[in-house]
Amino acid sequence: MVQQTGLKKVLVTGGSGMIGRAVISDLLATKKCLVRTQVRDRLEARKRIGETIDLTMVEMEAADFTRVGDQEMRALTKDCAIVVHAAGLVHNEAASYQEYEVINVRATHQLAEACVANKVHTLIFLSTSAVYGKGPFVNIAESGPLAAKTPYAVSKSTSEHFLSSLAGKIPRIIVLRPSMVFGAGDRGNMLSLIKQIKEEKYVHVGGGTTAKSLICAPDLAHAIRLCIERLPEGYHVFNIANPKSESMKDLVDNIALSMNVTKKFASVPEGMLKFGLKAAQAFMPGKVAVTPEQVEKLATETTCSIDKFVQATGFAPATPLQTAIKEEVDWASRHNLL
Repeated sequence: MVQQTGLKKVLVTGGSGMIGRAVISDLLATKKCLVRTQVRDRLEARKRIGETIDLTMVEMEAADFTRVGDQEMRALTKDCAIVVHAAGLVHNEAASYQEYEVINVRATHQLAEACVANKVHTLIFLSTSAVYGKGPFVNIAESGPLAAKTPYAVSKSTSEHFLSSLAGKIPRIIVLRPSMVFGAGDRGNMLSLIKQIKEEKYVHVGGGTTAKSLICAPDLAHAIRLCIERLPEGYHVFNIANPKSESMKDLVDNIALSMNVTKKFASVPEGMLKFGLKAAQAFMPGKVAVTPEQVEKLATETTCSIDKFVQATGFAPATPLQTAIKEEVDWASRHNLL
């Protein structure tokens, strides 16, 4: 790795993930800091991020957060001025809450305590808008009621509560609640939607008018850098999303355009679609691509206000929706995921 003096060191956990990779790339582009990243497996991480990031400019440390100890966390955070905690177990229907507890809660506690011990100045924690519940919620602000339901959301909410107890012990703690994040490296909801559209299996629920807040990974990374550069010391909580929400119809139209899919997708009332899916599941178990729960999610508005964050940092997204979607489609195609 190229060593430079006089620069602050930033630790990015989860460096091989979609968000971690985007954050590393954004930080390196500034040439204003040194970057260390935690990955679970160095070899696998090199395959994932080596095509887009100059790894000679990054300290890569292997640490498995399912079994990491306090000493390992202290070694990981040693000499770091800033920690961006992007690692974690994301939406996995097969995972138990205990798995989320170990990876998302216990490891976050250990990391934060290591930050206190090593006098880290800034800890940025990636939470989720899912702490507000399954919805509906419309343009919800950070002061809105928390109603985490899923194991993933509960684990993030629990970690938020713990971090609030460390206010003052770490000079600057920033909790970010991103809405749906997508882009190159995504293996979640957006990729599932893209697959449905490519296979022409998608149908609009109730006309596709449901609004969703979302943000692409590069714009989230830019938001994180603005946190580092512009926020004062203290304990901060912010929603992170594009200022403008998108209707499911507009989102689907943009995805279809990026793949040259010309089919006009039908619209089915929510109740009728759920009934049909339940019947199909009964007669063809295991062969129905979409569940009634997923239909309900598509039909439920979940939008967040980012006014507080814009006022604090001047944030504005730089990536047009069509460009961001095309980047994910191209990445997924290159990796044979479509």
